[in-house]
Parts: sequence; structure tokens; C-alpha cells
Amino acid sequence: MRPCPRCNASVGNEAKACPECGVSMIPTIGYQAAPAPGPDLEALEKIDEDRRTLGWYFLGFHAVLGVLVWKLSGSAVLAASGLLVLVAFEAFVIDLTILFPFCLAILLLSPTVISAEDADPIDPIGTQYATGQVVFTAGDQDDWDAAIRERGWILKEGDTYRMWYTGYDGSREGVKHLGLATSPDGMKWTRSAENPIFDERWVEDMQVMKHDGRYLMFAETADGNSQLLTSDDGIKWTWDSDLDIRHPNGERVTDRPCGTPTAYFEEGTWYLFYEKWDQGVWLAKSTDLKSFTNVQEDPVITLGPDKYDELMIALNQVIKQGDTYYAFYHGTGTETKPRDWCTCMATSTDLIHWTKSSENPLFPTTENESSGILVHDGENWRLYTMHAQVKLHRPE
Repeated sequence: MRPCPRCNASVGNEAKACPECGVSMIPTIGYQAAPAPGPDLEALEKIDEDRRTLGWYFLGFHAVLGVLVWKLSGSAVLAASGLLVLVAFEAFVIDLTILFPFCLAILLLSPTVISAEDADPIDPIGTQYATGQVVFTAGDQDDWDAAIRERGWILKEGDTYRMWYTGYDGSREGVKHLGLATSPDGMKWTRSAENPIFDERWVEDMQVMKHDGRYLMFAETADGNSQLLTSDDGIKWTWDSDLDIRHPNGERVTDRPCGTPTAYFEEGTWYLFYEKWDQGVWLAKSTDLKSFTNVQEDPVITLGPDKYDELMIALNQVIKQGDTYYAFYHGTGTETKPRDWCTCMATSTDLIHWTKSSENPLFPTTENESSGILVHDGENWRLYTMHAQVKLHRPE
């Protein structure tokens, strides 16, 4: 055996090259053979580091790209499949060890995202609901909310349900104030210790939306018109303005009141549904929440022709599922007071032309279930009806 002149490994006497480093072991005359040049390890490490850094930049870029495609196209299927093809190709070009986990994550998450997108949480949309369970009632006779009135609003935020409602002393002329209650399950409610949370102005028949980090409340005023209030936390509210509603020619609508305001926001445009003395539902549009212009002079939802809503109607909520808009509204055909109201549904593809459900009313008119809104509990749509008391109707 003899030592390798380069790596000092033991090499057999008959070997022509070192088995460890490959240096020639053939004897030379007059000089010692120089070791064969090896790879530049520092250069290789630098190339590897650069490739990995580039790979992480690509990961961030693809994550942002995937979200943008999803939001702009509205299709998780398109975003996930396109991103998977792109990343899989680049994984072999840049660095498979870096991009492979990202490819694997897309493969694992895509079925979940796609199935969630394809699932229809409003199917059936709500024509079959169980008899209501009373979950919230008015306070005691001497309380500020000895009676509750008309539409309240419920939002599920995380694990907590929040309900805004109108309380008053029970008399027709009694001033309507704003109250708040919370619940862990949408059934057992606890009134806020700060109630009434807003008593500076008359507030009733409200809708609450969260938009751009703020809470917006569309509600009726004392004279039955519509107003806007805002809040950062849903507790402390500030009156913003009375809603300015105009005819298509730009002139102010004067045949008021314009009440039961129901807002819907889509692609930079606010859509405001409202009623005039419950004689139909009109639609106006705005881009700034300052001035709304009617899309047409006539109402988009009219009375009748069936008995259950032939005298009065008002719209409570609009939800979009796929390419279809669903409107929940209440109506009555009772000629004498106290009237029996019922909860109904209509569908549209353009927010202007509506078709009333053949299943209307969703509950018998004699049950007097009014001011219905849908709230998603994470698995199903719940229907809450309000006015005098709050009832929960689960889908059948």
C-alpha cells in the first residue's frame, strides 16, 4: 500500500488512481504528479444559495398571484390549477427541494378549496324551515326595551353572534333606541351592559354590514325615511346622514317616506332597496353612499298577485349565491290591524327583475313570522324572524 499524495488515502500498489479523490498514482520521472483539480466548493455553495433565495422569492410571488387570480376570477379552481401547473414546472427549473413543499400544499389544499367553492350553502335556499324556536324576547315592563320592533340584525363574527335590535316602551309613539345582545350559539343571548348603545336618534328596522373595517348601519328614522350610522366596534355608533335618494333624472325623491333600507355591495357599487309606505320595493344605486339614484321609476318588486303579500311588502336582505340573488322579504294581505305578516323569498339574476318563490309564504300567514334574515352558522343557513320576538328556524 502507498499513501495518496493528495488525500492521504491508502492506495494499492497496482492502482493507477486514488479511489477516493481520483488523483493519478502512475509514477513519473523527474517530478511528482500534481493533484487533479477538484470542484470549487465555495462557488457551488454560492450557486445553491442563490437558487434557494430565488426560490423563496418565487414562493411569495406565487402566493400573491394565486390570491389575485382567485379574487379577480372568483374561481378557486382556476387559481389552484393554474398555480399548480406553473409551480410544478418551475420546481424542476429552479430548485425542486424548495418548491416541492409548496406544490404539495397546493395538491392537499386544492380539493378542500374547490369543494368549498362548489358547495352550495344555500341549497336548499330556504323554502323549508322548521317551526321557529323563540330565542330572544323583550325586557320587563319597566325596561328601556319593554318591547322590540321590526327588523333587527345578526352577524356571526368568529365564535360569537351579535344582534342589534330596536327597543322601546311598547307605545306607538315610543322613541325607538338601539340595543345589542351577544350569544355563543345564536340561541342564548346576553344583553349588553351598555344598552341602549345609541339613544341620540330614533333607530329602527336596521341592517348592519361590515365594510372596509367599519360597521355600517342602514336604518329607519322617526319619519320612516332611511339613515346611515357608522361604528368602529359595533357598540359606539355615530350618525352619518339621511340617505339622499334621487330619480333617474337626478331630481330628489319627494314622495317619501323611503323606509326599510336594505343595502347590497358588489364590484364598487352600493345597491339600496327601500319601500314607500310598504307599497313596493324600489332600487337605487350609489358609488359613494352619499347619493343614490333609482335604476327605474317603478318598483323592482311589486305587490301580489297572491293574497299573502297583496297589500304591503318590504325587503329585508339580499344574498348572492353563484349567479343568483336571493331576496328575503315580508308581506301581508291582512286588511285590518293588527296585521299578520309573513316571510317570503324571491330570486333574480340582475337585482332588477325578480321572481317570487312558488313556496311563498315560507310559513303560514297565521304564524305572523316577519322580518326574516339568513345567518350562516358555518355549516347551514339559519333563518331568524323578528318583530315582537326573535325566533330561530333551522333548515329541514
